[in-house]
Amino acid sequence: MSTTTLTLIRHGESYANINQVVETYSCHGLTAYGIRQAEALARRLHNEQPAFDAYYASTLKRARMTAEILAPAIQRPIQWEDDLHELRVGEVDGMTYQEVTQRYPSFDRAIKDVHIKVAPGGESWNEFAARCAKTLDAIASANKGNHVAIVCHGGVIECSFLWALDLSAGVRRRVAFPARNTALTVWQERQSSYDGRIEWQLVRHNDAMHLDGVERVDG
Repeated sequence: MSTTTLTLIRHGESYANINQVVETYSCHGLTAYGIRQAEALARRLHNEQPAFDAYYASTLKRARMTAEILAPAIQRPIQWEDDLHELRVGEVDGMTYQEVTQRYPSFDRAIKDVHIKVAPGGESWNEFAARCAKTLDAIASANKGNHVAIVCHGGVIECSFLWALDLSAGVRRRVAFPARNTALTVWQERQSSYDGRIEWQLVRHNDAMHLDGVERVDG
C-alpha cells in the first residue's frame, strides 16, 4: 500500500489573532509578522523540498495570503476549498471577543455543549467537526498515495485529531490540540505492520522550527 500524507499548515498570524476579533468572512488577513512567518516557512520548504502532489487551501483571507506566499515552494496549483474554513461564527463575524461574550453568552458555552451554535447563523462544534471530517475524508480519498499540503486554520487542525482518532466533538470540553501560526501537523495513512489494518498515524504536530529567529518588528 502506498502512503497517503496530509500536511496541515496553519495560516500566519492574522489581525484577528492580535486584536481578539471573531472573524470568518470579514477576515482582514495577515499582519506584517504573519507575512514574515509564512515567508520563513516558504524558505524552509524550499530548502527541504518535500515532494507535494497536491495543494489545497481555505478561501478565507488569512489562509489565502499564506497559501500564496507558500505556493512557489510547494510548486503545485492551489485548489481553493471553502469547507476548510475556520469555525463559522454567523452574525458575530467582525465583533471583538468582548462584544461577543457580552451579547451572545452561548459563544463561550458552545465548547462545553457542542450542540449549541456559537451564534445565530453560525455553526456548533458538532457541525464544524463534521464539516472538517467530511472535507479531510474527501481530500484523502481523492489523493490516495499522494503527499498533500493543506493551508487551513487552528480549528481545522484541532478537528483533524477528532477525524483521525474517531473522537466526538465533545472531547474538546477537556482536551485541546493547539497549533502555532504556520506550524505543520502531518498525518499519514499507513498499513499496520502488525495486523495489516489501515490506520492514520500522527507524524508531527505543532512543528514551527522555521520560526526560530523570526522576530516581531514594531512600526
